Amino acid sequence: MHHARIAAFLLGAWLMGSLFMAFVATGNFATVDQVLKTPPVEAQKMIQTLGSENARHLLRYLAGEENRGFFETWEVAQLVLGVGLAAFLILGLKQRLTAGLACAMVILTAFQRFKITPEMIWLGRSIDFITWTADSQARDQFYKLHAAYGILEGVKLLLMLVVAGFLFTMRRRRSRQRVEVNAVDYADHRHIDR
Repeated sequence: MHHARIAAFLLGAWLMGSLFMAFVATGNFATVDQVLKTPPVEAQKMIQTLGSENARHLLRYLAGEENRGFFETWEVAQLVLGVGLAAFLILGLKQRLTAGLACAMVILTAFQRFKITPEMIWLGRSIDFITWTADSQARDQFYKLHAAYGILEGVKLLLMLVVAGFLFTMRRRRSRQRVEVNAVDYADHRHIDR
């Protein structure tokens, strides 16, 4: 039973981490807009010196660099969580189907980590200082990769919910299957009610 709890913990950590990363990634860029909209007095002087467009580029570059670092680190953590989850599902719980789903999530994460993310990082850095009104093939390619990354994240979230459903129903089935043990007749300690 401990294997099921550990598997549920790993799955919950993966799910919450994914949701948190979505919040952080969008929040970083929203913070840039908020700072530019109502900057503190000290920052306002710097923004005026740089110019609002240059300040926007610089702050968005900083937010992008933070997000790039966060996502690289989170993808490594996802690989560790996913391998651990798959191991507990196959070795501890003997659940091949749910372990297969966990392995599918690990494969999707590995594809993101080693194929999509490096290209997105390279393209992201190349477009960070291009004005928004300028046409850019690199920006178009970046947004296509960004959309693919988001779709893969959505697929992984759905798979996580399916695995969670299996873990939940497995636990309910096990609690129903518990066998009641009849008490021993303590009067003479010889009779056991079977």
